[in-house]
Amino acid sequence: MKKAALLLAALATVTLGTPATAAPRLSAQSIIVNPVPTDLSVRVWVDRDPGGNGTPTYRVGEPIRIATTVNEDAYVYLFNVNPDGTTDQILPNHLSGTHYVRAGQTRTFPAPGDNFVFNVSGPRGLNKVLVIASRTELNLDQLSSYRAGDAFATVKPTTTPGFAQALSIVVNPVTQPVPQQNWTSDTVRYTVGR
Repeated sequence: MKKAALLLAALATVTLGTPATAAPRLSAQSIIVNPVPTDLSVRVWVDRDPGGNGTPTYRVGEPIRIATTVNEDAYVYLFNVNPDGTTDQILPNHLSGTHYVRAGQTRTFPAPGDNFVFNVSGPRGLNKVLVIASRTELNLDQLSSYRAGDAFATVKPTTTPGFAQALSIVVNPVTQPVPQQNWTSDTVRYTVGR
């Protein structure tokens, strides 16, 4: 897994092996780690670092694109973790269509032809993009909600630990019917600089 980082503003207005019953673990590197091995894999990167191994720098106001791919058909969820600890839900949203990605398909957000762009915004610092891929659709009610007329959901927790805790509830096999081998995550990071 890679470390993650990203800060966006939308114009048009985020695995280590242990027993199968283990709970998701919080990690400084990747926000949340599935402790159960799975054959499902997902990869996320930003347009200035297609390899996803660096930490590219963007200036405030510059456009940014995020891409992801999965090795099996899966539902994909993208979150941006800002330097101040707040989180933005990138996908799903009401502008990008489906968040279901086919095996081997690369999806870019925003996609060519979408009627919006993502522009980097402040504050400056290290940002993280977290992708969760799941074989089954996740219930994000504990994590985010849409306000009337909004294209993007608002993430309810306002701190990174709060977000990680809420996300761990979403993928917890005790509270949700999501077997741990059915989801995985990846992260990428970037810096907002001058």
